[in-house]
Amino acid sequence: MDLEAIAPILEDIIRQSLYEKRYQFGFANYKGRSNKVASGTLARSVEVKVKGGSRNISRREFLQGKTGNDGLQVLQVLMAEYGQWVQSGRMAGKGFVPVGSLMKWIKQRGLKGRDKKGRYMTDKSFAYAIQKNINKFGIRPANFLDISIQKIMNDPRIIELLGDAAYEDLINTIEGI
Repeated sequence: MDLEAIAPILEDIIRQSLYEKRYQFGFANYKGRSNKVASGTLARSVEVKVKGGSRNISRREFLQGKTGNDGLQVLQVLMAEYGQWVQSGRMAGKGFVPVGSLMKWIKQRGLKGRDKKGRYMTDKSFAYAIQKNINKFGIRPANFLDISIQKIMNDPRIIELLGDAAYEDLINTIEGI
C-alpha cells in the first residue's frame, strides 16, 4: 500500500471538512451553520505524515523488550494544538478561554458586540463577554475528523489507490484521530 500517495489526499479531505458550512451554532431563537475557519491557521496546520517502516534493533533493545516495527507504517495526522478543542468542543465550567485568542478571532470574523442598550462594545469587552459565555455554556464539538473519516471511505481517489479490500486497513493505520 502506497501511503505516501495517500497522505496528501487525507490532508485535502480534512482541510475541506473544516471549510464546509455544516457546523451548527447559535441558540433557540438564532440558529445557523458555519465553517470552522476564521484565519485558516488550523486548516493550514493539518499535516499527514507516513510514520514507521522497518528498522533494525540492537540486542540490548531486544532484551529490554523493545521490538522493531517490522515494516509497519502508519499515517499520523498532525495539526495545531487547539485542533483538539475544535474537534471535541469544550465543556461548560472548564476554565476560561484566553482573551487574546478571542480578540484575534473577533477581528478575523469581523464581529462587533453590543451591550444591553444596543451600543457597540470594545473588542476587549466583547472578548470577555464571549469568554464568560463559553465558560458558562461550553462549545459544541465539531467532530470534523469523524466527518473526514466518512469522506475518506467514499473518496474515489483513495478507492483507485487502494481497491475495495484495503479500506479497513487504511482506517486502522490512521494515527492521531
